[in-house]
Amino acid sequence: MKNPVIWFFRILCVAFIGVNIYLEHSGKFIIAPRIKVILALIFIVLLTISINPFSGSSSKKIWLWILFLYYLWVLANLLFFDVGFGRDAALGGINLKPFYTIRNYLTAYRLGNITKELVVINIIGNLAAFAPMAIFLPALFRVENNLLVFFLTIFLMVSTVEGVQYFTQTGSCDVDDLILNVIGAMALWIVLLPWRIIMKYRGRWQ
Repeated sequence: MKNPVIWFFRILCVAFIGVNIYLEHSGKFIIAPRIKVILALIFIVLLTISINPFSGSSSKKIWLWILFLYYLWVLANLLFFDVGFGRDAALGGINLKPFYTIRNYLTAYRLGNITKELVVINIIGNLAAFAPMAIFLPALFRVENNLLVFFLTIFLMVSTVEGVQYFTQTGSCDVDDLILNVIGAMALWIVLLPWRIIMKYRGRWQ
């Protein structure tokens, strides 16, 4: 081993993933959203130390792919398996009326029937859920730097998720979820566009 410290962090990283999977799928724990964020941040730090994406393009690519796969696992868990999000109950239902569910959440909050945390999870959470796709997809697939291609990819991806949630009764098929998921991803894609343009021309002229 050329660098025992790096290998130590790699082993620690794999062990952390094992513990993370156990916590999420053992059925013994319900992980709060803020704890999920902390766990994700810990994994990012461990992975960054283990791979050092700043050491070269190949290391950066490996780092991105592992992070992307980790994100897909976290997302799939939230969408289909997480007991804390009610995925163990038969939910079902269809809402095809735009902004109907969003208005209901806001009205219920104003009336004091639900907490602010529930509103944040269901509205802000839906905006954030697919937003990381705006980082990973353009970085890993050149074609996703095209606005129309990225929009179609996210639209089809979220539509598929909504359909699967409905037929597997792990969630409802809600057009508001589709709207929020797509808006969140598209907003971040647009925000990051100047950075991607700068990186493109830096790579071209350096």
